[in-house]
Amino acid sequence: MQYSLGKMSAYKMFNWRDHAASSVDQAIVAFLELGEAIATRWIQTAKGVLLLQMVPDNSESGAIYVFDRQREQWYMLSFDGCEDQFTSEKFDRAFSEYGLFRLVEQPGLLLTEFQPATA
Repeated sequence: MQYSLGKMSAYKMFNWRDHAASSVDQAIVAFLELGEAIATRWIQTAKGVLLLQMVPDNSESGAIYVFDRQREQWYMLSFDGCEDQFTSEKFDRAFSEYGLFRLVEQPGLLLTEFQPATA
C-alpha cells in the first residue's frame, strides 16, 4: 500500500525513568515543558500515550510522539513526507491511514517494527 507521507520510522528519544513523576499526566506535562510546547492531540491507553506536540501559535509545527508507559521510553515518529510540520488535520489523516492507535495499545511494536535501519 502506498502511504501519503511515505515510510514511517520511530526514533528512540530518551528513557524517562530518571524523571520523577507520580502520574502519567505529570510525565506528559514535564515532556511538553521540555519542548515549550502544547499537546493538541493526546490519546492514552493503559500501555501508551500518543501526542501531537506543537509550538504555541504555530499550527504547522507539530511532531508526533509515543510514550511507552511500561518501559518509560519516548519515541518520535518520522515520516518521509513530514517529520515536524504536522497540522492537526495532517495528524488526523496519518492517525487513520497509518493505524497509529495500535502503537498506543502496543507500544512494544516500536522496539522492532518501525526502528530505522542503522548504517
